[in-house]
Amino acid sequence: MSDAAVSQTEPATLAELVARDAKTSPARTALIFEEQTYSFAELDAAIEAAADAFASAGVKRGDRVALMCGNTPLFIAAYYGTLRLGAVVVPVNPMYRRTEIEHILRDSEPSAALVEGDLWAHVADAYASCEIACVAVSGGAPPAGPARVWEDLVRDAPPRGDVPGPLPNDLAALVYTSGTTGKAKGAMHSHATLLANCRQAGQLERRFVCADDRVLLVVPLCHMFGMQSGLNALFRVGGSIVLMRRFLPAEALELVERYRCTFLFGAPPMFVRWAAMPELHSYDLSSLRVVSTGAAPLKSSVLDTFREATGVSVSESYGLTEAGPTSHSNSAGPFDRAGTVGPVVTDVECRLVDASGRDVPLGEPGEILLRSPGLMLGYWRNPKATAETLRDGWLHTGDVAVVDADGYYTIVDRLKDMISAGGFKVWPLEVETALLDHPAIDDVAIVGIPHADAGERPMAFVVRAAGSTLTAEEVVEFAQRSLAKYKSPVRVEFIDALPRSSTGKVLRRELRERA
Repeated sequence: MSDAAVSQTEPATLAELVARDAKTSPARTALIFEEQTYSFAELDAAIEAAADAFASAGVKRGDRVALMCGNTPLFIAAYYGTLRLGAVVVPVNPMYRRTEIEHILRDSEPSAALVEGDLWAHVADAYASCEIACVAVSGGAPPAGPARVWEDLVRDAPPRGDVPGPLPNDLAALVYTSGTTGKAKGAMHSHATLLANCRQAGQLERRFVCADDRVLLVVPLCHMFGMQSGLNALFRVGGSIVLMRRFLPAEALELVERYRCTFLFGAPPMFVRWAAMPELHSYDLSSLRVVSTGAAPLKSSVLDTFREATGVSVSESYGLTEAGPTSHSNSAGPFDRAGTVGPVVTDVECRLVDASGRDVPLGEPGEILLRSPGLMLGYWRNPKATAETLRDGWLHTGDVAVVDADGYYTIVDRLKDMISAGGFKVWPLEVETALLDHPAIDDVAIVGIPHADAGERPMAFVVRAAGSTLTAEEVVEFAQRSLAKYKSPVRVEFIDALPRSSTGKVLRRELRERA
């Protein structure tokens, strides 16, 4: 099936994905998970059951539904089931801790939530502290208190009947991403913006997605990269997915070999792990035709090792949650240029501007501004941050790049202080705010330092309270009580005073140099 054929039945909303192929090709494979195969008809039935369950719990069009699940068929069924009701998906990262979860739940105000059973014991207090009409838990021991058993909800739910589906411009997802304030903000995406980005990323010069494609999907579904580049992009064209619960380097390559995957998406740390495997060359990865990564640059040695073993270049790309996410990719050009994120993808405009908003000359660094039909609508209930980020139709990314004569962009710096830890964003202020709750910490600053697997990880410079004997281990332990592990510092250095400017701003560059 070519993309031209798909365009004749181009879905108007994400709610139509899977359902369309369940009607036209019900027996064809849609999903493979832990050696179990789901046809499009079987996956569609699971989605319908999830939609009925949420409807029986009172979810209606426009309501938010929080999903805290790992990479399992449960997430997929609940995701599309929510969308079929015209409701809005709010993915919650399973790695989050109480304060992070509570912020998202209180900000998005979901009417229902679904939590995977293995996570419940660690997050029950966070959900109990928020007013949610229905919290359902799947698998594991029956939850205590008012939480309901998801399987019971699904079993007892009557067919919902004729419930109007969503319209293209209806809100489809609130995907939370941290900002300069340190508090996560909900990037609002409609069905139209998300499908636009799927088209943009699926019609590239060397990354043409079709129904014959099969992707190994191991990046988190709660993250925009996995949700869009894997889930929605493949189901938009009727492709199939091999889903991994968690990343295991050897097992991932075994799945590519066994199921003849044609697409492989991964975060940079995954490729670092693969390149370090002595047995990499022993796998038959000849089925791969597209291998893609983003979020952070890869060393040329890693790119070379993977290309030699597979015969396929790793296509580096760039994007952000607010852009749906992909805006640049080496696959959009005639060749891969190592160290760059490639040209802009289809239907994306990009400008590089100086501090005054003027376009910079070729080869000069400037802030990336984007305009495309895949941009977010704004930040949920945050008009101030929306106005700062979306100006005159352009998304101000805060990232700095240069572009060469061939139209290939290279990311050179960040205007903001975000740390990219294995593809996840970490904002220093959020970590600093958490650590300052410790009574033995008078002052603290977080900077990113190089990390072999994750690209970057946070480092803490801590000013201890007078007389304190606080240790580095205690600082890390305290951080991990309220923050995901990837946000917690991997190094702690105690310092007498933080370097600051005359206006009191922490001089992070000095701290990075010291680190």
